Order: sequence, then structure tokens, then C-alpha cells
Amino acid sequence: MSGHKPRLPWKRGPAAWKVAGRADEILGTLSGSPRHFYSLRPAALLLGISTQPLREWLKRGYLHQSGPRRQIKREELIRFVHWLQARAEPFDPFHYLERFPHTYPFKKLGRLQFVWPKGRKALAPRELAALAGCHPSLVLKAIRQGRLLARRRSNCRWEVTRNAWLKAGYTYSI
Repeated sequence: MSGHKPRLPWKRGPAAWKVAGRADEILGTLSGSPRHFYSLRPAALLLGISTQPLREWLKRGYLHQSGPRRQIKREELIRFVHWLQARAEPFDPFHYLERFPHTYPFKKLGRLQFVWPKGRKALAPRELAALAGCHPSLVLKAIRQGRLLARRRSNCRWEVTRNAWLKAGYTYSI
């Protein structure tokens, strides 16, 4: 997985491909409509998508709000639908998580390699974080969300065994 967010609309989710698939229907509705400007919700309703992808496309500059009260011109919607119809690709489910930069907040734990201390069967989250080069709160969050198994030493103290670390899919050097 790369560290950046994909920029093209059809690489960010299935909404662009959905609009491209319905392009003829959308263009027919736009050409027959007496409206010259569309606000966010009517434009999203016309395209058959939620407002969130539309907001993102506006923020990234694929669509422009040049009408009164930041509305989208009909010609701009027509231009955008034609562009998607010509260039959009099906959304690739293999790169689904790339569109969310923080979907898996614990991937930093999986990328790090460290030497597990000799003779230690379990480590406290603070010790584990120091070895892994991250903040102790990240280890605690992973424990609380069930991504990393740990056992309680006392009411507020956890310990992570070497086995639990390996079962979570993380590695260490020997």
C-alpha cells in the first residue's frame, strides 16, 4: 500500500464508476431540466450518489461551484459527467483501503521491527511502544479494540506476550 491518497475520482471509490454507468440517463435528465444551477443535495440526487463524494470532488477541483450561492452550473455537471463517462474505470476492490488514509491505524505497529528482549515472555505497552518506536497509546488502542491480545497484570496494567504479538500479525527480529 502506498502512503498517499489516490487522486483520481474513480480510484477513490465506486461513486465515479456509478455515475459513469448512468451517464446517458443523467445527461438526458440534465438536458431536459429547466434548472440552470444545482446546489449540493439536488446535484448528488441527480447523479445518484451521496453528497460526500460530490464534496470531495468539489474540494479537489474536479467540479466547480461557479453559480450563485456556490451552486453548480448545469453545464459544469454535463462536462463532469462526460469526463467520467470517457475516463472512469471500475473501482478496484484490491486497493479499497488505500482510499482511507487512517482506516487501519495500527499498521505502524506491523511495519516496525525490533529485537524482543531476551528472557522476557511479556512486555508492558510502554516497553513495547519504546521498542517499536511508537506512542504507548497506540498499543493500548490496539489492545482495547481487540487487534492485539493482552492480559491484565492488574486493574489498569496490561502485558503483551510474544505469542500474542505474533498472532496479531506483527513481527520482530530475533
